[in-house]
Amino acid sequence: MAKQPQAPEAVADGKIHACLMPDAPADAIKLIRPCRPNSPWMDRTPGKYAYRCTPLSAANSMGWELLNPVNCECLWNGLTPESQLLVYRESESRFAAQSHFGSGIVTWHLPFVFRTPPGYGMVVTGPANHEKSDAVPADAFVRTDWLPFPFTMNWRITRPQTPVRFEKGEPICRIYPYPIVLLDEIEIEIHDLEETPRFNQAVKDWGEKRKSDYEARKSQEQKWLENGGELAQEALWNRQYAHGRGAEGAQTHHETVFHCKPVRDHHKP
Repeated sequence: MAKQPQAPEAVADGKIHACLMPDAPADAIKLIRPCRPNSPWMDRTPGKYAYRCTPLSAANSMGWELLNPVNCECLWNGLTPESQLLVYRESESRFAAQSHFGSGIVTWHLPFVFRTPPGYGMVVTGPANHEKSDAVPADAFVRTDWLPFPFTMNWRITRPQTPVRFEKGEPICRIYPYPIVLLDEIEIEIHDLEETPRFNQAVKDWGEKRKSDYEARKSQEQKWLENGGELAQEALWNRQYAHGRGAEGAQTHHETVFHCKPVRDHHKP
């Protein structure tokens, strides 16, 4: 009788395990870090106004980033075969960018096999609010609670005959765990706001407050820019959401930026 394969041991400590591939570089821990709240294009907006949108800053800091290990430049001629995407690498590495799937898709084999606790998969995306001309990241969801195999990170070149460069140390991938049961069991239903009178009133109050503040904020913003950014932030925009305050003034615990823990190295050299 053929021996039945055994299921891999489940992750029982409630953590994410990033298991090193056998040929991973010795300093692979340098290729993964907690996501950071800042974004280059958000930094460049006048007065860094993009950071006024608290949900953007929160998304920037959700999860962990994997970094590009080698400087490279990609050039796609618009044809389908994988040979039609040329990748020029500063040095050779199995974990550097390469052409694998065709159709102008750039692929990174990651130096880790990720494992999550039972019932949690891994959301795989490009870095949040990251800009890259002529290339877009391919999002994925991986059942890392049982899959005994590494996944890849992929970007799709969108403009033929246009070089796209990925710098060494540039974030190319973001990961964070997600409970599968939420996707399977939670439903979306359409309701009328009037069904919940207090919430309906809160929505109205919030909208009226934002509308009444808008022109005043625009005027204060102009003064702030003229004075080199010396005006207090509170005078520039409504901070209710950032402070977790509802329209009635009630405050709740509200994280505007997440603080994912640094990666700890437990592998044996």
